Amino acid sequence: MGRWAFHVNHPAPAVLFPFGDGDLQTPVSDDGSSEEIILQQPFNYFGRTYNQIYVNNNGHLTFTEPFSEYSPYSGSGRDIIFPLWTDLNNGIQGTVSYRQATDSATLNQVTSQINQYFPDVSFAASWVFIATWNQVSYYSGAGAATFQVVLVSSGDVSFLLLNYGDIDATEQLWMVRKTQYCRL
Repeated sequence: MGRWAFHVNHPAPAVLFPFGDGDLQTPVSDDGSSEEIILQQPFNYFGRTYNQIYVNNNGHLTFTEPFSEYSPYSGSGRDIIFPLWTDLNNGIQGTVSYRQATDSATLNQVTSQINQYFPDVSFAASWVFIATWNQVSYYSGAGAATFQVVLVSSGDVSFLLLNYGDIDATEQLWMVRKTQYCRL
């Protein structure tokens, strides 16, 4: 049990982390998922340590198995990260891509952001996982969404960043994680 509070007067990042060039992609498939992705560094998610992850086309990440559910609900019984959980279909339009990064440019960029949002923490990223849904169509075909999940770790401390690009309005059921940046 706990309480979360977030300062919302500062502007959100204007630019998503770079994506596309060299990224791996999930299969073009309604309700599809990536294969198991072995993480280059373990990721601590609210007290549980994971060595693998799945990028699911319907706007969420899971740690233990692919998850094709497109109707958002909280009773899945699994750890899930959902920046925009809805019925998406990259078979109509868009790409779902991901990559792990340890290059100095990406690590410096994410370290700077974490230290800006959490000034009481002296943090240095050693690993980043970036999943991007780029102009992925809603199942209805009416509109699309662009957003990212960025998992960040120093080996001891983990953070989660959610970045949003253009998201068209939809009548579909959807759920968005309310946090933009959180320390895990």
